[in-house]
Formats: sequence, C-alpha cells, structure tokens
Amino acid sequence: MCQVANDLRKVVSNKHEKFFERHLQLLPSSHQGHDVNRMAIIFYSMVGLSVFDVDVPAKYKDHLGWMHKHYIKKTLDDVDNTEISGFVGSLVMDVPNAITINLANTLFALLSSIMLKDYEFFETILDKESLLRFVSRCQLPNRGSFVSCLDYKTNFASPVDSDDLRFCYIAVAILYICGCRSKEDFDRYIDTEKLLEYVLEQRCRSGAFGTHNEPHAGYTSCALSTLALLSSLEMLSDEFKEDTITWLVHRQVSNHGCMKLEDNSNATYDQSDDGGFQGRENKFADTCYAFWCLNSLQLLTDNWQKLCQIELTENYLLNRAQKTLTGGFSKNDEEDADLYHSCLGSAALALIEGKFNGELCIPQKIFNDFCKRCHF
Repeated sequence: MCQVANDLRKVVSNKHEKFFERHLQLLPSSHQGHDVNRMAIIFYSMVGLSVFDVDVPAKYKDHLGWMHKHYIKKTLDDVDNTEISGFVGSLVMDVPNAITINLANTLFALLSSIMLKDYEFFETILDKESLLRFVSRCQLPNRGSFVSCLDYKTNFASPVDSDDLRFCYIAVAILYICGCRSKEDFDRYIDTEKLLEYVLEQRCRSGAFGTHNEPHAGYTSCALSTLALLSSLEMLSDEFKEDTITWLVHRQVSNHGCMKLEDNSNATYDQSDDGGFQGRENKFADTCYAFWCLNSLQLLTDNWQKLCQIELTENYLLNRAQKTLTGGFSKNDEEDADLYHSCLGSAALALIEGKFNGELCIPQKIFNDFCKRCHF
C-alpha cells in the first residue's frame, strides 16, 4: 500500500471502529426497519472491526448467548418428521408452526460466530445434519439453483422466492463452513452436478457472469467463489477466464494510462471515480465493486494486482469513499457512510494487503484459526 494511503488509514482507523461499534449497540433510525436482517448488520460490523484489528471475541463474548437464541430447530410435518435448523434474523421471526429460518441469515450468523471464535457453538450446539438438511431443501430440483427459504405449505424450496447466483453461493458457503470439502461431501446434501450446470449457464458471451447475458461484478464474484469452494474453477475454459479477466479489468474507471477515459460526454463518466470500479458497463463507480471485482480477479489469476491500478483503487477508497469525520465508507463521494459499503470498502483494502479470504468474506487468519480448531 502506498505510504500516503497507509498514513491516512492509520489516522482514521479509530473512527472506523466507532462507526462499526455503533451499529452493534444501537441501530441508526435508517436501519431500524431492518431488524429481521440483524444477522447481516452484525456480520458487516464484525468484518469491519476485524479488518481494523479489533479483538472482536474479547469485546463481544458476553453476547454469545444472544446469538445462540437465534439458532432455531424445527420439525417438519412430513412422513419422517424431518428436523431442520438454521438462523432467524430476529426473534420476532421465530413464529410457532412456521419455518422462518433462511439461508442468508444462517450464513451471516455462522460467519459472525467464526469471527467471535465461538468454537463451543460449532462443537456442541450446532446440529450440522439438520442444518444441512435445510440447505438441501432450499435447492430447486429442476434448476439446481437455490432459494433462501422454504414454502410454508410444502416445506420445500419456495416457488416464489428469488433464485440466483447469490443464493447458490450462500448455500455452498454454509456447506463449506460445516466441513464439506470434496465433491462427495457436497453430494451428500445437494445435487452438485445440477448446481454446477446452473452456475455455468450464467456465463455471458463477453466473459463474466450475469442474468440475461448481462455481466455483473457481484454475480461474477458469487459464481467464481461458488466454483472455488467446490474446487471446480477448472471447469471454466482458458478462453472464458481470459475474457472474464479482461471484462473485470475494464470495470476500473481511470483517468490514467491505457484505460484512460477521455470522453467527458459519457453520462457515466465522472473524474472523481478515478481508480474505482463499476459493477456493470456504463455505470458509475461504487465502493462495493472494488471488492467484488478484485475478489474475482484474485480467484482467476495470481497476477491480479499487476493487471489493474491498485494504488488508484486505494486512493479512491481512502480519499473519496472514506469518511474521515464520521468513520465508515460511502457508496461514492456524494453519499453518507453506510454499513454495507463500509464493510466491503474495508474488505477491499484488506484483500489488497493479502489478509482477507475473499471466498468467505472474512479475514484469512480468523478463518485459518477456525479450520485448525474444528479440524477441517
């Protein structure tokens, strides 16, 4: 990291810590309607704190009991009285005789538990088999993709819930955290072949992944992370990988060098975006896409930092998106800081430093410690 950027980061790190801590203490009014997504709020906050070297387990270990209460087991009304389990985002969602656990809250809670070093939960409380049965039921048998919740009538994948690459990634990440490593491990719970077919169907002609043949940086990161966790990146042809790398590199908005944008009549061109990344073609830069694009690049090639202008990305994040007065990061230099972009802005900086596991979106050292303790 360049010295100027490094010095600036040191100056405001304590403000970033306070920004993330505020969200764990009292939700801002703008977030209070998201109580059912509280696990996401906790996860984003803990990622940010962990990136800035806060001892999250020491500071928040007294709240482990609160987290455990959100882990719910349910017995389905079927022939075998099947038991499933997972997390709800808020206890108000723990409704009798209804299945309200979902994949997203479950992944956020598991990753937060890892950052809290709550090994007791994984070793003595978590019922992996019932959790993975829930993941299995969220897969659409005809498509291979996943939805986030179960239909309240059939207790199988909801026919009205969205299914896309995000939920495929979430499902596979949960399986991976619970110890699945080989194809045989995954096959015990999901139709891996059907899932891989679905992911590969989302490839776009110009490279990358997206719906309706429109490449999208977020979906691309989800697709590549899913394939990486499944040890299946080799299913992509060299030509497609090269096209994807090219597409990703050209998502960086730059006023310099070979990617210089000189057409000021372009409605999506803004000089202040210099160094940032856009999520789709002809869009403005956005803090979160620095993470999504860089994560995809590092999954595809070891030379990813040489392919884009990393120093400009750091300057964009630190000089444009970073809020030096309040802490946190914003979507762009015209917005206030928000938790989502603060998390991914921090994650992008840590990824550049080689300290972040982009596949699971947590600091690498924390995940390494978890794997050693849980013998994965």
